[in-house]
Amino acid sequence: MYFGGDVYSSVDPFATALGSKDGKVSFIGSDEAALAADPDAINLDGDFLTPGFVHAGLVLGGGGPDGNRLVESGYTHAHILGSAEDVEDFQARAPKGLRIVAYPEIGSDDAGSADQVEGRASIAAGDFLGLDEMPETALYIQVESNQRLGEVLDRVRGQAALAQRNGYRLLLDFSVEEEFVTPLGYSGIAITLDPAQPQPLAQLLSAGAQVSWTDSQDSPWATMRSAVVGENGIGARAAFNAATRFAHRAAGNPDGGVLAPGADADFVRWQVERLVVQVADARVAAWSTDPRSGTPGLPELSSDVALPTRIPLGEDV
Repeated sequence: MYFGGDVYSSVDPFATALGSKDGKVSFIGSDEAALAADPDAINLDGDFLTPGFVHAGLVLGGGGPDGNRLVESGYTHAHILGSAEDVEDFQARAPKGLRIVAYPEIGSDDAGSADQVEGRASIAAGDFLGLDEMPETALYIQVESNQRLGEVLDRVRGQAALAQRNGYRLLLDFSVEEEFVTPLGYSGIAITLDPAQPQPLAQLLSAGAQVSWTDSQDSPWATMRSAVVGENGIGARAAFNAATRFAHRAAGNPDGGVLAPGADADFVRWQVERLVVQVADARVAAWSTDPRSGTPGLPELSSDVALPTRIPLGEDV
């Protein structure tokens, strides 16, 4: 049981305490109720508890972070893409606190093996376009350019129901051009991209695109800052959903990424400057600390404010 902090939960936007049991959240509420239930509860000293972040598109073999680095940064989940050997090695070395969803790589010549890798596989866009048939598996397609994206969307459009039914995904490692905003929204396929690159994020969300983040920065909060600040920035809450709930949903877990009784106890402790609620306004970056909004606050992401620092939980020490 933890008390004396702030808890990011839509169940109770004013929650200051959280309890867990057997890997599940068992309590969200006030300090008084927490201490009545457990006099030995751990004092958060004003720190902030959130659902853990999800690295929704980690390509192995390219010098990216290892599992320990992800956990130290505040990630509790990683969706990994790579050769079967790289995937196996990453899983073997990953710390206990990191949950992994693996997409082993296949090519156009061995698409039939996709059904033999626990229902998930990844594939380069060029190999995907070379397939005779779209496989009935959760396929994560790595797309390297806007031109290739147009070709992939044309291919998927003909069998949209199959792609949606099997949980197809697109990893877009480039700045998406605005001409693809509407097609991506209509596709019903989850997309993962890096907001550190210029992206039409507001337009994508308005079009109904299912967006989550890959991360090229040192902190998931830096990735969120990139998504919030800028010409096409989005609200902090939408950016946090993309970093948590929407990433879980893309991998077939619609209940993940929340702190609520019965949910997985995948939470992280942060030391923060202050919590605010961003007000959507195209003219300014407006922030509010008014508790009457009834919306759970998030750390301020202005460029002149220090990003949150992860504080290890008792079991991490």
